[in-house]
Amino acid sequence: MQTKALWFALASLGVGIFVACSPDPPIVSASDVYRPFGYGSGNKYTGIHDRSQKTASVSKTAPSVRSSRISASSLMRQVGIKYDYLSYRARGRSRKSMSPRYITIHSTQNWSKGADARRHSLALKRGALGRLSWHYTVDENIAVQHLPTTEQGNHADYDGPGNRYSIGIEMCEHPGNSRSATTERTAKLAAWLMYKHKIPLSKVVPHYTWPRKGKNPPNKNCPHFLLDNGRPGYKWRGFLRKVDFYHRKIASGAYG
Repeated sequence: MQTKALWFALASLGVGIFVACSPDPPIVSASDVYRPFGYGSGNKYTGIHDRSQKTASVSKTAPSVRSSRISASSLMRQVGIKYDYLSYRARGRSRKSMSPRYITIHSTQNWSKGADARRHSLALKRGALGRLSWHYTVDENIAVQHLPTTEQGNHADYDGPGNRYSIGIEMCEHPGNSRSATTERTAKLAAWLMYKHKIPLSKVVPHYTWPRKGKNPPNKNCPHFLLDNGRPGYKWRGFLRKVDFYHRKIASGAYG
């Protein structure tokens, strides 16, 4: 979809590029200066507002079914959500209301060094991803929220039901990032969102679920490391078992 002129312009500027999981991935400029978490005094990151408590550590192994039940708020603290909403002027803000019925899981397919959740947040805010937008980006340490879950993003299928009715979650894949810890954190986030929005497990779906008009194949191999030969199978069912495990821990009437 990109023109040769854009390629040459990027090359002349010496800009790094990366691709995010999307209905039609664009060339992305990463020219904006990125200051990682911990830069400067006070261990603060400019532009990120952290409303959560200190992020709990994430187990990199499958949880035991004998684990005790926990509250929804406790699970949310384990997810470690950082709020960094796009401004209303950002290209990725649709400003279209949504009552979420699905949760769509993606992987960024961005293997650039340092392409963590905060880097993707910066790219979205700077308009480096065009009109693409989603609700959360998750890495091994945190989950950054970019949009309210009651607003449509542009992450699945253009103007299809995946965008109109689903919360989009992107999992990071940059070098050094733990895939198992990222997947575990994503499962916890999905379980909490199920609880909050009363979404059933059957409607936690991979990006693959939403066909893209005009694409061949129409169903994207995403998130690729949770699919089998490009389709939901054993790996995806294993992920759903994780989500269900955490959801059952907070869904009891004993917890509000």
